[in-house]
Amino acid sequence: MKKNYFERSEEWCSCCHKGGLVPAFRDKLNEAREIAGVPFILTSAFRCSAHNEEVGGSPTSSHLHGLAVDIKCEDGRKRFIIVEALRSVGLNRIGFGKNFIHVDMDGQKPQNVYWVY
Repeated sequence: MKKNYFERSEEWCSCCHKGGLVPAFRDKLNEAREIAGVPFILTSAFRCSAHNEEVGGSPTSSHLHGLAVDIKCEDGRKRFIIVEALRSVGLNRIGFGKNFIHVDMDGQKPQNVYWVY
């Protein structure tokens, strides 16, 4: 049995406690977390449209579909470890913020891309 590193409450919208991650995406995150060997602290996962608008998210945000998370990260070494683990499981849409890493598995968007917020 594969280990699940994420509580249901980490996946749902923080304002309305609805939604969650697409199971295939959660499986990839769990696999990457196992490989990385460091905690993945989710600061944002699924977002309802009201919460997405409130936080200034894109109207086409993958968070709206349970296909994106932001992982807390403030250390360069951990950032490297997390990104390497994400890439090793096939997650290839990665954004870098000052204190987080965004990753999504949205097949409707360009693949094999990095960006900076």
